[in-house]
Amino acid sequence: MDLSMSIDDGSATLRVAGEVDAHNCDQLSAAVDAAGAGALRHLVVDASELEFIDSSGISALLALRERVTDHGGEFELRDPTPAVRRVIEITGLLDTFGVA
Repeated sequence: MDLSMSIDDGSATLRVAGEVDAHNCDQLSAAVDAAGAGALRHLVVDASELEFIDSSGISALLALRERVTDHGGEFELRDPTPAVRRVIEITGLLDTFGVA
């Protein structure tokens, strides 16, 4: 998995590429922790280069969403690849993740 984060005045975009699974999903939380999750008003997870996600990765995204929204922020999963979008559709989480 490859991660990069850009932050601008309380909004952050986390670009995730490769695969998110049980072996690396904790890196998502670590990246958002480094950005100050509680202070983020808007977190966008750019999944346009995410090739695979398993249930651990979905759980990690749900946890990120909860951390941001619990502090009044917004969460958006942007441009998931067809394979990742399919997993999100199957789990019934398209609306929860605000897939754009």
